[in-house]
Amino acid sequence: MNDDSSILSKIKFFISSKKRSPFVRDYLLNANARSSVYVSAIVAALEIWMIAMMIFGVIEDSESYSRNWLISHTIAYISLFTISVVLLVYSTLFLKGKVTNRAIGRAIKALFSIAMIVFGLYVSYTSKDRGGQVFAFITILTFVNCLLIWHPVVSFVGLTVVFAIYIYLQSKLIPITLSIKVNAFTTWLAFFTVALTSHHQKRVEAQKDERLSQVNARLERKSLYDDLTDLPNRHFFYRAAAKFLKDPQNDLNEICFVFMDIENFKNYNEKYGFVAGTGFLRAIAKIMQDVFGEELVARFSDDHFVALAKHYSLSRKIKKIQKEIKKIDSTVQIGLKAGIYRPKDRDESPNLACDRARYASESIKKHFGKDMVEYESKMDKVFNQKQYIINNIDQAIENGFIKVFYQPVILAKNGTLCGLEALARWEDPKFGMLSPAAFVPILEEYHLIHKLDLLVMETACKDIRESADKNIPLVPVSLNFSRLDFELINPAEELDRCIKKYKIPKSNIHVEVTESALSSDDENLKNSLEAFRKNGNSLWLDDFGSGYSGLNVLKDYNFDLMKIDMAFLSKFSENKKSQPIITSIVSLAQKIGMQTLSEGVETQEAYDFLKSIGCQRLQGFLFGKPMPKDEIIEKILSGYYKLDA
Repeated sequence: MNDDSSILSKIKFFISSKKRSPFVRDYLLNANARSSVYVSAIVAALEIWMIAMMIFGVIEDSESYSRNWLISHTIAYISLFTISVVLLVYSTLFLKGKVTNRAIGRAIKALFSIAMIVFGLYVSYTSKDRGGQVFAFITILTFVNCLLIWHPVVSFVGLTVVFAIYIYLQSKLIPITLSIKVNAFTTWLAFFTVALTSHHQKRVEAQKDERLSQVNARLERKSLYDDLTDLPNRHFFYRAAAKFLKDPQNDLNEICFVFMDIENFKNYNEKYGFVAGTGFLRAIAKIMQDVFGEELVARFSDDHFVALAKHYSLSRKIKKIQKEIKKIDSTVQIGLKAGIYRPKDRDESPNLACDRARYASESIKKHFGKDMVEYESKMDKVFNQKQYIINNIDQAIENGFIKVFYQPVILAKNGTLCGLEALARWEDPKFGMLSPAAFVPILEEYHLIHKLDLLVMETACKDIRESADKNIPLVPVSLNFSRLDFELINPAEELDRCIKKYKIPKSNIHVEVTESALSSDDENLKNSLEAFRKNGNSLWLDDFGSGYSGLNVLKDYNFDLMKIDMAFLSKFSENKKSQPIITSIVSLAQKIGMQTLSEGVETQEAYDFLKSIGCQRLQGFLFGKPMPKDEIIEKILSGYYKLDA
């Protein structure tokens, strides 16, 4: 029963044009229009040829043609030629999109088909040559059949009626034998089969093209719209904004670029989880769509949004968005910081305009009570330096502007040198010496930090190799890796490759990961860190105490050494709380089997205290600032730094 029902439904779908999608119907219609062009052009040319042949025949043998025959055939040829030209012109204009009335097209094709069939029946009926009768009928029907393939029901009905008329007319001329009936039926069946097969082929082609068109549409939308929020993405925004700026009808004095940063979104994610965070971003996107209305708004990245909006009503809109966001959840202090930039001319790059608005937003990130600020000319110097860093990191690496400096690490028990930390310094020909604080956060923000960290890693391994070749005593070097490194590259694999390339001992490389880069539920990061340990590298926890999840990190991750953040030694002699806190941290580390290293040691008093509580390693300006390779080697060889035996 189900099989019969399925077959019946397929037949109904096959013969019903209403159940086809608009794409398939349009595809078949266009295919039929193209067939109409070819058929009408051929028939028009054929009729000219037939008129010429008739004239030539009359000239050669005028007695064989009666006046009535000449008049009737001439009228038939001219009529068919005329309707062919009409169909040709309409179909050509339809395909070019210059005429769109489909009802007129159907009427013209119907008139052409009827004229062709009548002509074929008339010629075959009046022909004195019985063999010519059949050929004339078949020829005309072949042309008409080319126009009937767009719908199987029309083909079936049309062919059946025409063949019935043909048999009837033939029976008036000669007796219809069984052979003629059989041949007529097989010819009808052949024509219908051709029409049916052609229709099926075109329909399948249409469905394939429709699926391909849908895939392309999805891909195009994916490239221009954000999957999570369904807002336009930054690429769409850049394109639309550039078009808007160049339109002379839009007043530049009225519009501005707005960069919006959702503050404390990370806290919301940590409290409610990733799924809830995703829903929260969708809700914010909906709020922004409603508030900005017809104005252009897009998701820029992560929890950042951009808009191209009217300046005069912007303050009200930002306050409205903030109010609606707080309605979603009042327990987490979610904020909104907005940076504004007004374009100066129509050729201004939307990319640069967004970056300026973003920079303005970042300038008030830590300012409580200030939620909106406009980009000012005094910001240009810092902003231009930021853009310079982004645009020139590759050139700086290639030209050797980025150097690796080394800061000594000392054993507290005897003051001997036990290690070095590799740190990047940018000696730029334009801006001079750039500290890591000037470029590291920017490279992290724009996901370029892995280029810097790979350079430091490669340089440190190369320097160790050169020292070994020159019989200079080797000192272990610690390398810093950003959290983004684990997303952009495979740090453990890269380090292992580099160690093998320069053939240096694995024990001479320590890996430092900042506490703030860790979270308790990041299994991928845990596996990546374990890969370092499996490769034989010592794993250090950097800046312990700088974040809020220190104890969870100690519980969930395995580290060999803890670097105590230098903030604990800030104003060491004045802040009496520092000593018991540091003492507790060192004691805790010893109980869980971790060594300790304290950063920021600048006074002898701090040195003596840390040594007394059992902190094994020390680092700070008291022992030396970061210095070039040649300087640190010179101090080692001169005996300024004694090496631990």
